[in-house]
Amino acid sequence: MINPLGNLQRKLEAQKAIQPFLSSKPFLEWTSQLSKQSLLKRANQVDLRKLNDTAPVTDSNPINTFLQNILGQFTNTSQNNTSSNGVGNAFQNLFNGVLGSLSAGGDQAKASNGSQNGSPAGSFGNFLQNITQNTNGIGNLITSMLGASGGKGGATSGMNLGNILQLLSGGNVDPSTIGNILMSFLNGAVQGTNASTACQGDFIKVIKGLQNMEAWALKFLDASAKIPTDLLNLNLNWYGSYDECYSDSTFLESFGILHNTQTPVKGQYCNTNLNLPLPPEVKGILTVALQNSGFIKAGICFPKSCSTDDLLQIVNAFLYNIPLGDNKVTAWPITCPVPAEEDTLETDTIVVVIILAIFLVIILEGTLYDVIITIRSKRNKENGKPVENGEVAENGKPIENGNTFPENSYKLRAENGNVQHIEPEKKHLQKPGIFGRLVLCFSAYTNGKKILGTSQPKGSLTAVNGIRFLSMSWVILGHTLAFVLGSTSNMLQYYNKFVNRAASEAIVNALFSVDTFFVLSGLLTSYLLLKQMKKSKGWINWGLFYFHRYWRLTPVYMIVIGMYVTIYPHLIFGPKRGKPDECLGWSWYLNNDMQFYILSPLLIVPFFFNQIVGIIVSVCFLLAATITPGVLSYVKNLPAHTIGGGPKDADRAAYFEDYYIVPYCRMGPYICGVITGYILYRTKCKCRMNIFVNLLGWAVATAMACGCLYGLHNTIRPDNPVYLSKEVTALYNGVSRTAWGAAVCWVIFACSTGNGGFINTLLSWKAFVPLSRLTYCAYLVHPLVMYVYYYNWNFPLYMTDLDFVSIEI
Repeated sequence: MINPLGNLQRKLEAQKAIQPFLSSKPFLEWTSQLSKQSLLKRANQVDLRKLNDTAPVTDSNPINTFLQNILGQFTNTSQNNTSSNGVGNAFQNLFNGVLGSLSAGGDQAKASNGSQNGSPAGSFGNFLQNITQNTNGIGNLITSMLGASGGKGGATSGMNLGNILQLLSGGNVDPSTIGNILMSFLNGAVQGTNASTACQGDFIKVIKGLQNMEAWALKFLDASAKIPTDLLNLNLNWYGSYDECYSDSTFLESFGILHNTQTPVKGQYCNTNLNLPLPPEVKGILTVALQNSGFIKAGICFPKSCSTDDLLQIVNAFLYNIPLGDNKVTAWPITCPVPAEEDTLETDTIVVVIILAIFLVIILEGTLYDVIITIRSKRNKENGKPVENGEVAENGKPIENGNTFPENSYKLRAENGNVQHIEPEKKHLQKPGIFGRLVLCFSAYTNGKKILGTSQPKGSLTAVNGIRFLSMSWVILGHTLAFVLGSTSNMLQYYNKFVNRAASEAIVNALFSVDTFFVLSGLLTSYLLLKQMKKSKGWINWGLFYFHRYWRLTPVYMIVIGMYVTIYPHLIFGPKRGKPDECLGWSWYLNNDMQFYILSPLLIVPFFFNQIVGIIVSVCFLLAATITPGVLSYVKNLPAHTIGGGPKDADRAAYFEDYYIVPYCRMGPYICGVITGYILYRTKCKCRMNIFVNLLGWAVATAMACGCLYGLHNTIRPDNPVYLSKEVTALYNGVSRTAWGAAVCWVIFACSTGNGGFINTLLSWKAFVPLSRLTYCAYLVHPLVMYVYYYNWNFPLYMTDLDFVSIEI
């Protein structure tokens, strides 16, 4: 969930890893073994003539009696009608051609010759006579398939699906008869399980509905997953149709093409993992590359009355009878997402909703109270009561003959002695009490003006606003690509095509945007703390220092966590709805940043008292933050990027948890920010430099940034990547993030000291001021918005560049 691009890269590697195995000796031996037990091979064991010869001639078999009665009626009807119309002749030829092998001699060619040399009526009569004589054999065949009970889960084990397929493909039995046999097998499989009575009854009702071509029963079949295309590209997610499973009717019903004569069974959409009997070698490759040991995720429409335990028994009873020898397909687990119509709120969800509702009421009250006070204040200023000369209105200006004069006019007339100098009695509005001021803290009117305002205090680092907003936009851009690909039908193909472009590195390497935020955090903490220490002569309330940080970030964070755990699961309805997850995966950044903040006084305070000591401490921290990730990268054989790069045998699965999200591998940019903040504090944001020095600084910073962004393109591209040694990979992992942080620090320093030129003009644009204030909430909320949008897709999207652009916009 939090490393989707890494999963995609491992899927591509799985494709490449499996290809040599498909032509290897172990795989060929395994497929040969499966072939011996395949459906058609097993079906060749069926010989209807032997079954007929060995079957006892008796009418005690109810299936035999049923076939004799049906065929007897069909014979009488056919003999009366076949000679009178062409339709009868057509049916005669059809049955002679398809079912002729059921004659006493069992020779389809003879039956065909007979139909050509003799009269159609005579040939068809011979066919009926022969098939009537073989009703016991056919009946015993079906009985032998369905009669034996036992096997895994109580399912019928005497039935062989390969026999049915062979009969259908060989033209020995009418397809409708095969369908009836298959439905009878399903009935036996259902009844042989320990599923609940209601579930068994609805399953059997669906089977009968399929036999009768009931529209509601066909909907069950149509809404369930089918074998799709693109299997060679590891398309293992077969959605089915969530909407059709829960729909009351279909278009064919509304057009009158399909009809219902029975009471429909209510359906439910369920996801099941079909675990394939793959060789251990293939399972190992898929497990490492995809965290998937070789299962197909299929969406199936089941009767609503069935629990997941019922479904496990019934589905596995059917799968157990697929003739694959010792290899069996199993279904586990089966989950049935709750549809919107049946969704209920848990107690914790109701509590969170109530808390949010209380906050909303307080915001409305605070806004209304704020507006009332503002309106009353304006009225008191504009509608002052006329008084005698020399009195003062509420705005403090003198009034003469009921007219308020401008202040400059008052001064001029006072100098001429025309106005008596009377000390004005100023009237003040009653200030709100403690409760009133507390309510005003929630005013959307006042807070909205503060957030949307573009004014900034003197001495602010204005370029920081643009960097913060653009970096958050970069984060969202990268997450858009990473999250949407999991909901596309051409996931691997588009990813492969996209990453092979050099220009894609600007999006694939959006990971560096996080390091920009570490730089900003360290820089602002250092710069502001040093200015505060100067004002207080080195004294700082450290308890308040840490509490202010906690109080500023935690309330919003707690609200988002509460919404994610309780409300978020109730916003997704469809095949992708999963179980609630209490891990806000992308909040790893806050964990790192808070730990850096706790350690920040060890870096900043020495600078205030002794510059040399501060430099030594910072250099020691910086060396540790550079050497540690390099050593870990070498020892654990990590790649250079979350999607690959580095040594050919690099442990890509360990990169994210052992390197990317751990604080001791990410502190380098933060330390660069602390040092830059100290430099800005000492220079008071004033530094004149030679134009050549300035250009050299920009050139070096640009080269370092481009090297970090585009330097790995040939190593992470899916097609023919260039592998790096462990030593080079370790060097890159050790210095790349610090180098990126240093490049960002140069941009901030140059813009803050007047050496940024048009770049400073762009980054200091006032429109970035309010947008930069929203980045923290955007960081917390944007993954939730994406997940709700993508996970409500009931069908995958075929991704193109235009689709990606439109989704991003």
